[in-house]
Amino acid sequence: MRDNQGMGAFVARDEELRTTLAAVVSRRGTAIVGPPGVGRTALLSAVARRLATSRFEVVWTAATQASRQVPFGAFRSVLGACDRLDDHQAYGALHTELFRRAGARIPVLVIDDAHRLDDRGAALALGLAAEGVVRLLVAARSQSPCAAGPPVSDAVVALWKDSYLERLDLAAFGRVGTQQLIRSLAGGPVAQTTVDLLQRWTGGNPLLLTELVRHARVARHLVAEGGLWRWRGPLTVPPRLAELFDHELNRLSPADHDTLAAVALGEPLPLHALEKVAPAGLAERLEDLECQGLLRTVDGPQRQLLVRLGQPMLGAAVRRRLPRLRRRRLAAALLDAYTSPPDPVTLARWQLDAHGPVDAGLLVRAAEAVRGHDPQLACRFARRAHEQSGTAAVPLAHALVELGDTAEARAVLERAHAQARTPGGRLGAAIALGAHRCWAERDPAAADLHLARLRPASPSATAAVDGMRALVLLCAGRIDGALALAERVLRHDARGPGPGYARLALTVALALTGRTLDAVTLAGSTAADPASSPWEREWAAAVCAFTEIWRATDIQALVDDPVRGGTPDDPHAQVGGAVATLLGGCMQWVLGRRADAVDRLREAVVHQLTGRRLLRTEAVCWLVVCLAEEQRPEDAERALAACPPDAVSLMPGRWQWAHAAVAVARGDTTAATGHMRAAIEAARAAGCWAVEVEYLVYTAWSTPARPPADVVDRLTVAVRHVDAPRLVAGAEAVLALSRGIGTELLDHATRLDSLGMHAPAWRLAEHAATALPAQGRRHGDAVVLASRLRHRLGLTPARPSAEALTLREVEIASLAAAGLPDRMISQRLGVSVRTIESHLTRIYRKLGVHSRKELPPALHRT
Repeated sequence: MRDNQGMGAFVARDEELRTTLAAVVSRRGTAIVGPPGVGRTALLSAVARRLATSRFEVVWTAATQASRQVPFGAFRSVLGACDRLDDHQAYGALHTELFRRAGARIPVLVIDDAHRLDDRGAALALGLAAEGVVRLLVAARSQSPCAAGPPVSDAVVALWKDSYLERLDLAAFGRVGTQQLIRSLAGGPVAQTTVDLLQRWTGGNPLLLTELVRHARVARHLVAEGGLWRWRGPLTVPPRLAELFDHELNRLSPADHDTLAAVALGEPLPLHALEKVAPAGLAERLEDLECQGLLRTVDGPQRQLLVRLGQPMLGAAVRRRLPRLRRRRLAAALLDAYTSPPDPVTLARWQLDAHGPVDAGLLVRAAEAVRGHDPQLACRFARRAHEQSGTAAVPLAHALVELGDTAEARAVLERAHAQARTPGGRLGAAIALGAHRCWAERDPAAADLHLARLRPASPSATAAVDGMRALVLLCAGRIDGALALAERVLRHDARGPGPGYARLALTVALALTGRTLDAVTLAGSTAADPASSPWEREWAAAVCAFTEIWRATDIQALVDDPVRGGTPDDPHAQVGGAVATLLGGCMQWVLGRRADAVDRLREAVVHQLTGRRLLRTEAVCWLVVCLAEEQRPEDAERALAACPPDAVSLMPGRWQWAHAAVAVARGDTTAATGHMRAAIEAARAAGCWAVEVEYLVYTAWSTPARPPADVVDRLTVAVRHVDAPRLVAGAEAVLALSRGIGTELLDHATRLDSLGMHAPAWRLAEHAATALPAQGRRHGDAVVLASRLRHRLGLTPARPSAEALTLREVEIASLAAAGLPDRMISQRLGVSVRTIESHLTRIYRKLGVHSRKELPPALHRT
């Protein structure tokens, strides 16, 4: 492959650039060594551009396969015709020409692809390096022990082996470098799942990344959604990369092509299966292909040897070249060779490629497995299954929804309902249509009405309908009805899809109503039950993880737990995909890492823009709150405008909570209070004690002075119904703040600090330091704790003599800091302009400021 990172995409190499530049400026030079595609040429160019033209004269040359056949061929651009020159004459001529061009400056000779230098040209470069008068900047390909092609000249290796030049080994990008390069190429933020996907496909190779991203933007496989670039499609090989891969693949024999194709269709392929598919003499060819980096062998389960391709892009290139008949023959051979079936997706691909009989059930399982990341393939599997048996309408509709075609998905379900020949088939399509109306069309009221009109003919059918109704009622905010219906289903039936829906509805309802231990216990039993379906186990694990945010005394341990806090790509994570991204964002928010939380939540919102969008409301509202708490109200309002409210929400009052957070960031305490009261009433009306406690605590911490009396009274009642330790600790701290007893405040501040709730702990510690006698030991403890927490939160020390602002002064100061003139403030608060001016005079004195411009940082300090 040509080694080029791409024009204008030189990123994530700052340390390598500094090292190389220092070696050229202050020493004899450097040799950049690395595999194809890692950006050796790009680094050469970047270094050359940064050399001062007043001090250095840069002369470029490059060795090629053709120039290797001619003595000193790489230096013809400098020396002209040099066939008849002996080594001494060539050295003198090159030396003279370089200094002629440089004049009074220092000559720098750049040699790209130095591994292709002929022996005499390599000796010439070594002589210049040994003399040390000319600076050398050399790039060479690293050589594997069994690499094809002529060996690298000993003189080239001696450049760094004998320490004439400093060697810099250039490797492929890690995840951070991959993210920086993709962002540079796409021109904006990139979803973490997309970064991880492209990192796996390319191994962080800059050339592969550059070509893949550029082609994907044109082919609409990389699209901008919700302010993030996201991959939406299969792995394809761009034309330029196809040419490079073809150049390597064209040198292989037909038998080697068959071997590679078989592995590309079924990797990882057990060696014994490959031996049945590939022609005779596999062992020797396998060794050669592995030596060339085209194949690799890894240890599999039960000591079997598995064969994989050298990297995923090669697999896509091989599959692209496969003629239809060869693909059909190999797929059929792989089906015959396997004694134990591989994963459903691979087996489903083989069945389709072989053009023989297909297993409709297998295709359905494969469609469900790939629906999230490759909905086009899911549609292909589901359509074939539907053609085979007519029973795959539901997975086909799910895949169409993921593609954004909700109208066609509904049409598929309606046709399936009309054409069903059995009561079970009609009922299944009807239930799926109800779910579609709820989550895809965002109309839970219509979905509930549709399900209520069904007349099941058997107890199991009734359980299926009622189980789905329980989920619909839950998403419509009717928690009591969902709870009662789910319990009724589970009393009469324990197996089947209906009880599965009911268990999930009951688990969520228990958590929202404050019975979090019961919710975690039920979720854990569902996740551990082998009879549960995969979606039941995944969603049970998700509910358990979200509930633990309210319960956990150590959130960091929850984040570090790969089962609950793992990334979407973590093979150990029970919670995957969009749910894992949302969960990770929530955990970062709880830990106070709002910048990280914003990144993850923004991606979670993007995931919820398409598909069934079960957690769309929760993702949007968490993002808005994080942006508001980051003092980015404009961004928060844009996020709200981009995703307007709808009727589906698991947690009542979420939209009002988000609007309240924006109002707090704007300094509009009156609007914030109104929104929070609406959120609290919504949670109270739904019987969601845990959500109500969360809102009441948020309201209390959003109030600059002590929490309002009505909030304290309601919190005193609500917290008795909640068994979540972390949530209860925050509520009890608010109640302690309302009482204002110094020792109690300090005890609660210490408790919150141990739970990682540093911001409220700091506020309690500050109040404790004020309430406790100045000469006592406990006062000293409060001061020390407040100081440590202030430092941890990055806050500026408060003025020792600062007076506390009244609630009215806080309102006026916040509005003035937001840029509102006195007259507008007076109209909003219903007081005279003179009163506003008097208040501002006292506010300036208390805060030690002299103008409106100084108010925002001063308010932040208080």
